[in-house]
Amino acid sequence: MDGLIVGIDREIKHKPLGARAYILTSAASAAWIMITLDLAAIMVEAGEDIAVDPTRLVQGLVGALGFLGAGAIISTTSQGRLRGVASGAAIWAVGAIGLAAGAGMHAQALTLAVLVALVLNAYDVIVGDEDADG
Repeated sequence: MDGLIVGIDREIKHKPLGARAYILTSAASAAWIMITLDLAAIMVEAGEDIAVDPTRLVQGLVGALGFLGAGAIISTTSQGRLRGVASGAAIWAVGAIGLAAGAGMHAQALTLAVLVALVLNAYDVIVGDEDADG
């Protein structure tokens, strides 16, 4: 549950998307890639005369995650700045974390989870404005 690392940060800061959204996005992304890889292996073993390309799932998920992240970016501040941009980007990154975990790339998933959490927190420290872009 590498998505939990990012989700807890967002939950503590009361951002537009809470921990559940990040955990579910990461877990669902992991499940989709595991199902796809298993299906591809079954088809190859059975000698099915069909083209199997698991990367097509990744392409579809990138678009779907972008749509989900865009849902977090729906309001502006009184100064005209968008809110929720960081949450939208983080939900997109959590999808990648889930894909990596589901594909068995656990070191990469954990590294990305820590990197995302560091970026979200370092920005707050450097700029000093937790609500700069949600």
